[in-house]
Amino acid sequence: MRCTAMAGSGGSGCVSFFRDTFVARGPPNGGNGGSGGSVWFEVDENETSLNCVKQQLKARPGANGQGKSMHGSGGKDLVVKVPKGTMVREILRDQQVLGSDETGAGFLGTLERDIRQDTSMRNQDKESWFVHYPRWEDRNDLTKVRVPEEFAAFKQELDHPVQLTADLTEHGQRVLVARGGLGGFGNPHFISPFERQPHYALRGLAGQRRMLELELKTIADVGLVGMPNAGKSTFLGAVSNAHPKVAPYPFTTLNPYIGTVDFRDSFQMTVADIPGLIPGAHRNIGLGHSFLRHVERSRVLVYIVDVSREAPWNDLRALQQELDMYHAGISNRPSLVVANKADKGDRARQNFEQWQLMASVPIIPASAKYKKNILKITHAVRQLL
Repeated sequence: MRCTAMAGSGGSGCVSFFRDTFVARGPPNGGNGGSGGSVWFEVDENETSLNCVKQQLKARPGANGQGKSMHGSGGKDLVVKVPKGTMVREILRDQQVLGSDETGAGFLGTLERDIRQDTSMRNQDKESWFVHYPRWEDRNDLTKVRVPEEFAAFKQELDHPVQLTADLTEHGQRVLVARGGLGGFGNPHFISPFERQPHYALRGLAGQRRMLELELKTIADVGLVGMPNAGKSTFLGAVSNAHPKVAPYPFTTLNPYIGTVDFRDSFQMTVADIPGLIPGAHRNIGLGHSFLRHVERSRVLVYIVDVSREAPWNDLRALQQELDMYHAGISNRPSLVVANKADKGDRARQNFEQWQLMASVPIIPASAKYKKNILKITHAVRQLL
């Protein structure tokens, strides 16, 4: 899915002066603006899908500074809960990434040179960077004003973003996806030997705005891999608390399902039902890449093969080949084969006996429909973890 993260803008500084009954022209006392809220992604193990993420994520802006040295409050951060296994990638609009020779200091020098140019350019810069005291827009001389380096560096980061990529795999892990804008300084910040009564303050900067692409790679201890209609969903329903859709036709499962297997000693393992693979899945044929990616996170692979088919060992060979062509080495992970539908007559029994003689991977006969040999399989899988 895609979403837009918009951090809050920073509040502007205030131009204000101390006034009292016997003090007509007191010192500057304008407050600073508050920083804008940032947008964070945080992993929550209780989340199981990306449905919790809205298409537009907006953090609160910072408040403007006020007189009497009252600083604006900072905007509240927005923390978005995402499931384990979420991949975050930024979509750059112009595909321009910050180069090694571009720094905030360089931008600062460029900005100051621009301010020293003709009057029209100075007026344009004053409008975009500074807040002015009423009727002082044309009287303020900004030629000797230095823009704070942190503002220049942040502006450079906004104009030349570094592409964001993150892989969120641990509970509680956080990543900053959009940084809140900086709050502007009030006029006391600009007091200098040349200017004792500054009639200007710094505007707050806009927060980061990023277009993000989120991809969920299911994290499970065990991944079920098999051809369409091999009985993966039936097997998952037999061994765990999951209730996936079961029907007698291919591609019944269109989304990954995760179930939890509970043992008597309180040990738990998660099992993911990966939708059926067909020859050419590594080239994105069928459901292809949209589900092969979920296999990458599984520690143990369980191949569900219909042993009643003709030459079922060819199905296993095809599955292993598709996995290796998608990502080399996946089929080398700890694995076993469940010879499912072993209750289907003599042919299934003969195939199993012939397969055992040539197999290099442990094979366990089972009938997921009638829950036969299920305990033996779950304990064998536990030994592989």
